[in-house]
Amino acid sequence: MKILVMGHREDETVIFKESNKKYGFEITYVAPNPSVESAGLARGYTALTMNGGILSDTVLKKLAENGIKYLAMRAVGTDNIDTVALKRYGIRAANVKSYSPNAISEHTILLMLSVLRKFKEQQQRIAANNYLLTSLRGRELRDMTVEIIGTGRIGAAVAQNLSGFGCKVLANGHHQNPVVERYAEFVPLDRLFAESDIITLHCPMRNENLHMINEDSISRMKQGAILINTARGELVDTTAVYKALQTGKLGGFALDVYEYDETFLRKDGKGKMPADPLFAGLMALPNVVYTTHIAFNTDHALLNIIDTSLSNLYEFLTTGQCENDISPV
Repeated sequence: MKILVMGHREDETVIFKESNKKYGFEITYVAPNPSVESAGLARGYTALTMNGGILSDTVLKKLAENGIKYLAMRAVGTDNIDTVALKRYGIRAANVKSYSPNAISEHTILLMLSVLRKFKEQQQRIAANNYLLTSLRGRELRDMTVEIIGTGRIGAAVAQNLSGFGCKVLANGHHQNPVVERYAEFVPLDRLFAESDIITLHCPMRNENLHMINEDSISRMKQGAILINTARGELVDTTAVYKALQTGKLGGFALDVYEYDETFLRKDGKGKMPADPLFAGLMALPNVVYTTHIAFNTDHALLNIIDTSLSNLYEFLTTGQCENDISPV
């Protein structure tokens, strides 16, 4: 069976080849993710797997016209897919429900520590051959109250990993996850905002969560609170956060996802800052740490992502069904 791998990176090839030993697919690799312009690459294939791209009605129509019947997302999130169009064009799709919550959790804690220990400012000083200690005094995580918003697999992993640091952990989510309950106290959002030194986001992007961090929610936060976002960029009203950082209402911001990053993410800017004044303003602040949507990117997670994606396609192609099917009924 011929499978098209879209959004392929060279470092994935070895993992694809190793995982494919179980399935025996004939695999072709291409760098672009699905788009109106790249949809023609799918001609001659029944199934493809991708790690990004906007699967709009137009894109899905073109993929269907080129023979695609099955899609396997190499990701958890599905907010980039027009699920109504999937049904319209007879395409079945699946995602990776979970690959390595611990990878996201470890990166989240890395970002917390980077802000608390003023890592960005330290590196800037070293680059300038300035080795003074002035204004570089950090804070310890064990002295913090940390708020987790979103108590699914990743939120649970964050709660568990934070338990080793001795900090107080509060949580808020749609369900009382028993794993989280071992390490955190479930409390209402208003109390979370008022008491927390660090707020970390681990909830999905749904309409009701758009800009859940905004001027109003920031106004209810503890003075000098630190915000961490390794979930979805759109959860945060970045303009409101930038203003709060400038006034000192927020004491720091660490993000692995930025709501307007589609113009530059996964591209080589050849040393030039993206033409985005808001992003440039954030990057100029010493208490803002940014990583390039890389929290998931570990060897453990990548193996799980690729193996699950190929397994999803194998199920579709051999049985017509898939455990991770996200297609509308």
